[in-house]
Amino acid sequence: MNELIAEQIRGFDIADYLPIHERMLDLGDPLPPRRGNLVKVVVGMRCSGKSYRLFQEMLRVHESGVPWDRICYFNFEDDRLDPVTPAIGDEVLETFYSTCPSALEEGAYLFLDELQEMDGWGAWLRRVVDTTKATIYVSGSSSKMLSQEISTEFRGRAIDFELLPLSFREYVGAKEPGLSLGPAHSTLERLSLRRLFDAYLEEGGFPAALGLPTAQRVSLLQGYVQRVVVRDVVDRHALARPRVASVFARRVLGTNAKTLSVRRAEGDFRALGLPTSRALLATLLDYLEQAYLVFRVQEFSYALAEGTRKPPKVYAIDPGLALANGRANSNELGQRLEDAVYLELRRRNVGTRAESVSSFVTRGHGYEVDFVVGDVMFQDALELVQVSVGVEDETTRTRELRALWEALEETGLEEATLVVAGGDEASYVQGNRRIRQVPAWKWFLEA
Repeated sequence: MNELIAEQIRGFDIADYLPIHERMLDLGDPLPPRRGNLVKVVVGMRCSGKSYRLFQEMLRVHESGVPWDRICYFNFEDDRLDPVTPAIGDEVLETFYSTCPSALEEGAYLFLDELQEMDGWGAWLRRVVDTTKATIYVSGSSSKMLSQEISTEFRGRAIDFELLPLSFREYVGAKEPGLSLGPAHSTLERLSLRRLFDAYLEEGGFPAALGLPTAQRVSLLQGYVQRVVVRDVVDRHALARPRVASVFARRVLGTNAKTLSVRRAEGDFRALGLPTSRALLATLLDYLEQAYLVFRVQEFSYALAEGTRKPPKVYAIDPGLALANGRANSNELGQRLEDAVYLELRRRNVGTRAESVSSFVTRGHGYEVDFVVGDVMFQDALELVQVSVGVEDETTRTRELRALWEALEETGLEEATLVVAGGDEASYVQGNRRIRQVPAWKWFLEA
């Protein structure tokens, strides 16, 4: 018996991790244990709370009547286990079942954390699914787990759930749990929520960073990025240019909520004495997206065949992470607000097509709308959202509204939303079309 594995299994105690702040990501009802069960996979960037979401589910399973000795948690991200092989996975299960033989017959609940650390994890998990009476939850820090490996090994036998860092609603619940999140707020509550929202755009939603002094928070978030670059980009893909990968990651985060030109980045790198190629930087951007560090947002188009040569906008996994890792003055309030709105739209549209959140450029005058939610494949726009720090200035207000009016006309929608960091609620009407202006803190607390 591997004593390290036995120590981790026997030594796990959920009480060591209490209290567990409940996340809003719904994994559905736990499935009864059986062979060939559907695997539920929680994916997201490292340190975004995946382990605690598994702990939350473990408590739920236990509270439903399942004894703790039928529940197994194991974290494969332990450098003492390197290299993690399928044989290690077999030892984990053998060790668990040796301590609870009845779980073989009655059915086990297996929670396998950071399973992507195992070489050949897909084939191993498929064997476990086919031969073990169990309910299985898996977490991983790479979208490649889903897009390529799970689709190859499971073909409809797994369902993925994306966990982002804390939403503003979750952030408020963690910072001031007694504060009302309902639709009606007193003056004092509104002031508190506005203050918390300003802090949210600066701190971000990584759980371990909440409440830390600024210097410590920045150091922690910078460490997160370096860890992702090393483990999920350089090591995972055996890259020979780790410095290029690290510098490029910082540059991408500094471009938060802006268009990223790989061609320009290549020229800037050469000027810094870091010769590289557009092909390498494009590949690195793919890897950073697979690791959930950034997301690319393309322009919505009504004619997919026409495509677009316009470089995509990039959005960081978290506004606080972008602020801590970008160059000085590279992540202003407007960028971080737009980033946070994108992430919230991504949360609200879970289960839809991957490209359901896009940018929009009107055909008439080329006006830009920050986000359109809709199905590109079926040329269907469902929601328009514009983001602005403030529209008190008449020129700014005219610019933001004209883009939305033209986009409403072209999409056939009757209502759009203007999210503002500062300002009050307002409504603008033209004929049967309406633009709803809403303060950011309030918009983030809507359904």
